[in-house]
Amino acid sequence: MSSLIHRKLFYLLGTMAFLAMTGCKPTQESTTLPTPLAKACFQSKNLPMLPKQACGVSYPKLLGHYDGGCQSGKAHGRGLAIGKDIYEGDFANGLPHGQGTYTWADKQCFTGQFIKGVAQVPHVGCDIADVRLRGSYSGECRNGKAYGRGKTVGIDTYEGDFIDGVLNGQGTYVWSDGTRYLGRFKDGEPSGRGTMMYVDGTKENVEN
Repeated sequence: MSSLIHRKLFYLLGTMAFLAMTGCKPTQESTTLPTPLAKACFQSKNLPMLPKQACGVSYPKLLGHYDGGCQSGKAHGRGLAIGKDIYEGDFANGLPHGQGTYTWADKQCFTGQFIKGVAQVPHVGCDIADVRLRGSYSGECRNGKAYGRGKTVGIDTYEGDFIDGVLNGQGTYVWSDGTRYLGRFKDGEPSGRGTMMYVDGTKENVEN
């Protein structure tokens, strides 16, 4: 879904003049969740110019700048990593691990526990693989995972076909700002032709 996310971000850049990062937008609380998804996010009017270090970060979207603890050449301990996304918190073996705040490029964020790079977002219903779609699931299920037709609501929303908790088949993906993509998915990514529908009512046919 990375190409669609990039296209969506470019659209926002053009229409909103890319608002300066004054702190990511806290995720709305949902009464279906055990705890709120996010309360405190990375906040800075200007991103710090951090020195690149030999200490490595093993998560692709956080590659760029790192400042913090290091062990055996990898991020370890408390640190701040800035790439396409931003993470501030605990690291282990180059991955977010422990308590921290992860801020996506569209300024949505999650504050909580991470295990080997995976945010432990509270979720009810059949399991969903995509962290941004974890929250509340209703629909068909197999072996504890979303399977068949269903709907999941988290930071973003998806309604459509699943296989083992992953987006597979026909569906509609809706970002937190209301932008939506209609089309087919394979292994969690858009596949083939689809349609982007922006919040101002414009549509764009895309090929993945």
